[in-house]
Amino acid sequence: MTKDKSNKINLVIFTIYYPPVISIASYRLEAFARYLDKKRFNITVICPETDNPGNTPEIESVNVIRLPFKPHPLKVKFSKNDTFAIHKLKALYNLFSFHFIHDEYKDWGKKAMETFKKINATQKTDIVISTFPTVAPHLVALKLKYEGFDFKWVADMRDEMSKNPFIVPLHKKYLEKVEKKLFEKVDLITTTTPSMVKDFEELSEGKVDVQEIRNGFDFEIPVDYSYNDVFTVSHTGTFYADIKPYTFLKAVRELLNENKLQKIKIVFTGAGKAVSVPDDLKEIVTVTGKIPHNEAVEKIKNADANLLVTPQSFSKSLQGKLYEYIATQKPVIALSGKGSEAEKFISRCNAGFVAEYNNIEDIKNIILKAYDLWKNRKRLNVDIEYFKQFHRKEQVKKLEKLILKTFDN
Repeated sequence: MTKDKSNKINLVIFTIYYPPVISIASYRLEAFARYLDKKRFNITVICPETDNPGNTPEIESVNVIRLPFKPHPLKVKFSKNDTFAIHKLKALYNLFSFHFIHDEYKDWGKKAMETFKKINATQKTDIVISTFPTVAPHLVALKLKYEGFDFKWVADMRDEMSKNPFIVPLHKKYLEKVEKKLFEKVDLITTTTPSMVKDFEELSEGKVDVQEIRNGFDFEIPVDYSYNDVFTVSHTGTFYADIKPYTFLKAVRELLNENKLQKIKIVFTGAGKAVSVPDDLKEIVTVTGKIPHNEAVEKIKNADANLLVTPQSFSKSLQGKLYEYIATQKPVIALSGKGSEAEKFISRCNAGFVAEYNNIEDIKNIILKAYDLWKNRKRLNVDIEYFKQFHRKEQVKKLEKLILKTFDN
């Protein structure tokens, strides 16, 4: 492995998502940059330009290069002024557009390759980490490999590629082709759950080392534990694809009508126009747009219970917010499929209650379990000692060991 004059390993990260973009994907990649040992690595992050990069705290010894790019002309942007109907129409249009758009960041990808070549000319890159979604970072690394650049390549898969159940057929075929080429060139694949480790091992026919690097939380535990005057259930993040809160809201309505819930407040932070609240529940439901991550974490900490929605179609994934939910030790109210990664993880941590996504009676029961904890000022005995390993710092230590082990061979 080549090292620079300071005896450090030169590492480049290609990512579309990076702070101040508000996304679990952003915080995962920021954690890679923040917690990889700066005594061992020189780190450069190459990502798209944002409207307000000044809001991002600088990380010592990390060089962030933000590249301007032209958005794909067929892709439409959402606006905070969109009505619910307009938001849904735009979402449907963008889904349809994936029949024709395979790489919406193609312009950025060209600039990223040019930037890499300039960096490599003066300081040879030893390691590249590219992260999916979107496909653009993987394509940059793949094309550089085809051009003969000599570096070790880590492909980080936060989500499934060709096995994603929501992609349109033509895009699925495209991603299958990309995966096949990627498996021929990549040195290590990292992904976020045991189920996805298994999937990528099968897809690569066992030819690629696939390892689990979880998402996680990034604040100290335990946190102060308090109770609101009104039972407050919080959901942080947007609703998309099959992830919808409507069976939860139906269960709440029935409990109110049955007089089994006397006080409840529901807060959907970051949902924006992606959810339509029924008129008869608007007095108890608050919906906001995206807010800074540190503010969203405070919402999670200050809730009496946190809502997770992971229908059967998402059974192999673990939403990043779940780690932050569990770290607060407030009960998780989870709508999930049987045998899902979420169900297994919540059970292992003793962190909350799980019901079938479409089973209203089960959902009512778990809401009442969380409600009774609040009413009686009790709390769950969360297995915090087990859970501490999912601090982002600990997960990046695991990543670092994998990198050094793999690339020193």
